[in-house]
Amino acid sequence: MPDVLLFDLELTEPVRFILDLGAAVAAALVGGALALRLRQPAIVGYLLAGMVIGPFTPGFVGDVERISVLADVGVVLLLFALGIQFSIRELRQVGRVAVPGAGLQVVAILALGAGAGLALGLELRAALVVGACLSISSTLVVLKALLDRGELDSLHGRVAVGWAIVQDIATIVFIVALPPMTGADVVGPFVVALVKAAAFLAIAYLAGTRILPWAFGSVARLGSELFLLAVFATALLTAFVSSAVFGLSLALGAFVAGILVSESEVAHQAAGEVVPFRDLFAVLFFVSVGMLVDPAALLASAPAVLLLVTMAVAAKGLVVAGLGRALGLPTRSALLLGAGLAQVGEFSFIIAEDALDLGLIDAVTANLILGTAVVSILVSPAALEAARHLAERWERRADRGVSQAGVAGAPPRDPPRRGSAPTIRGEAALDAAAAEQRPAIVVLGAGRVGRVVVAAARARGFRCVVVDRDPRRLEEIARTGAATLYGDAANPEILARAGLDRARVLIVAIGDALTARLATERALRLNPNLTVASRARGRAEAEALRRVGARRVTDPEAEAAFELARHALQRMGVSGPELTAIVTGLRRDVYGP
Repeated sequence: MPDVLLFDLELTEPVRFILDLGAAVAAALVGGALALRLRQPAIVGYLLAGMVIGPFTPGFVGDVERISVLADVGVVLLLFALGIQFSIRELRQVGRVAVPGAGLQVVAILALGAGAGLALGLELRAALVVGACLSISSTLVVLKALLDRGELDSLHGRVAVGWAIVQDIATIVFIVALPPMTGADVVGPFVVALVKAAAFLAIAYLAGTRILPWAFGSVARLGSELFLLAVFATALLTAFVSSAVFGLSLALGAFVAGILVSESEVAHQAAGEVVPFRDLFAVLFFVSVGMLVDPAALLASAPAVLLLVTMAVAAKGLVVAGLGRALGLPTRSALLLGAGLAQVGEFSFIIAEDALDLGLIDAVTANLILGTAVVSILVSPAALEAARHLAERWERRADRGVSQAGVAGAPPRDPPRRGSAPTIRGEAALDAAAAEQRPAIVVLGAGRVGRVVVAAARARGFRCVVVDRDPRRLEEIARTGAATLYGDAANPEILARAGLDRARVLIVAIGDALTARLATERALRLNPNLTVASRARGRAEAEALRRVGARRVTDPEAEAAFELARHALQRMGVSGPELTAIVTGLRRDVYGP
């Protein structure tokens, strides 16, 4: 290629490449910073940055082909890191809800999205690609929203993570299915692709279980940067073999390589090594995707974008919420789950890009998908906030029904469903024959915080009743001798069953702020003399819990900070009244006066 002139400077090909790369990274930096300042996911800023330096907007124009080369590496590292972090254990914990729910949701939205595509005049194969893209939510957006609100350990948070894992697996299935769709006969090539995928997985499994552990262990003992090189070589070469030898996608090979590494003893170290590079190259991927978006064409097709956004946000949110409720989640948790997954995810960009390269969709359809994804991510926080208000209104209306009928005679708000019968060990302690044994402490939530409280209470011989919706957690708690009760901690029927009328203390160890507040309020309605202590995240949650009657509110992160500060000051010679005064001031800053 001829050299390029810029401001009367002659730029060679390597220098031009450095300029394109620097411009893309700088634009992503500005776009990501603006997005975060506006309380939006950084991915939105990266996509908009790509639009700014793309060929469809005035000003500096980056070279899409140059940046796409590095973006392909970003796709490989993104899927490789996903494979490393893939947790069968997490999926198993919420599998009863997440696996069938996510599977049915993907099929339902695939069909609805394809129907919307056909209504827009797309050919069937292109419409199916659109439906596949709409069915996948953003794992990054879901995790960020849960982490920001401290709800990763809540019921809807745990289910959302499992749901997203199943969607990620569906992404791999869609990627495998794309090449066979290019021919007239779809079934035959698809079967061949599945056979190739099975052969690749078998060979990869043998290599991953027999060779990789030995190789990684040997390299790790050598130290230096050799382990990082081993991780990158595994990711890139497995992706190459998947594509060049078996005719599968680079993304599938990278994902499989990640899963193989995740089974080794060095999985955490491998994840730590690859994450910084993954983030950089993934940013370039999102920028390259944004460069393909034509804003003018997007505005011209605004009605079509509105239709697809409605499918991705409203329809998907309702389908997820309905399936979550049908599979036994409380109504409020199902609503929050639906809103959390109501957007189009980053892996949809990979599906759209592969489909564009294969000729299954044209540039206009790809532009439509990308625009829909950006808009859906932008409106995701508003959808989540609307779901919270709707969940609170639902619970308040249920409270009014209970207060009118009386707790004892009121029908359960969330009727017991299959698998929710009290069958956990320790449940016999709740029977009427054991009513004389006065439970001293009721703990709502059998997570890490709840387990510590139960261990302390059982060490002194106090009776405990623990309520949770995770049977595995309850089985673990039951080994301490505590009574356990399966159910929704905010359901008045479950609270009454836990014996709150005879309890002295209620510990609310639930990560979900809404559930904690409802449980506190309803528990005190059952027993006004109850002492309630609850975990909270930040001053706003603490004040909301105090308003409904919580006597003691604790922020786990803040308490850890107080103890670390106390230890540091003690080591520096501060003690007595001065140390107490400093820690008291810190508590006042966090919890208020």
